[in-house]
Amino acid sequence: MANLKLLFCVFTLAFISGCKSTSYFRSSNDLLNEDSHVVLMNGTEIDGKLTVQFETGHETNKQLSLVTKEGATKKIIVSDVKYYIYNGDYYFPKEINLEAYEIPARDKVYTPNVNNLLFVKRLTPENAKMSLYELYQPRTQSTDGADHFDYFVSLKNDDRLIAWSIRGPKFFPDFDYKVGTIVEDCPTLAEKVKQRQSGYFVKQLSIDGKKEEVFKRIVKEYNNCR
Repeated sequence: MANLKLLFCVFTLAFISGCKSTSYFRSSNDLLNEDSHVVLMNGTEIDGKLTVQFETGHETNKQLSLVTKEGATKKIIVSDVKYYIYNGDYYFPKEINLEAYEIPARDKVYTPNVNNLLFVKRLTPENAKMSLYELYQPRTQSTDGADHFDYFVSLKNDDRLIAWSIRGPKFFPDFDYKVGTIVEDCPTLAEKVKQRQSGYFVKQLSIDGKKEEVFKRIVKEYNNCR
């Protein structure tokens, strides 16, 4: 009988623990109760359990929810956030334009041909001359059942919310001229781009993987240029 009581107590405790509020991180725009560090535009820094539900359609007013260590719940407008840190990665709000001609009716939440204010992961060091960002959309949110990765570039003098799609009109058509002009303060790199050297040129109709490869190379070389 004692063993049955012990087993019942263990089961009860396990059940109660299982009933605690869950947490998950599916993407930078779909996370629940995850320990994060949030930095606001006014300089305020807050640690707590962060919830962002932009991919689920639950937060159409673009607010984040943060439960502080003291147990207080704060609602924060996304435009007031400078960035948040989760698991060592930095996520910044950017106005993302998913052009319909590039991604025809691909997703359920993001609206084509308008600027969607979403969090993207920074892939480049702080204060880089050219910053590269990644927007990850998990297969659970895509219409084709596949994971999607989109990449965006911000230049040093851009407004903090601006990010240019590596597929978009900022770079295409005339990739060699447009990108060569952007990096012209690094003459050796600019020459490679303008001369369409292998690894430094990509066509508008090239697959996304090729665009990603070329942009990562150009961004890295441009930021290391002295």
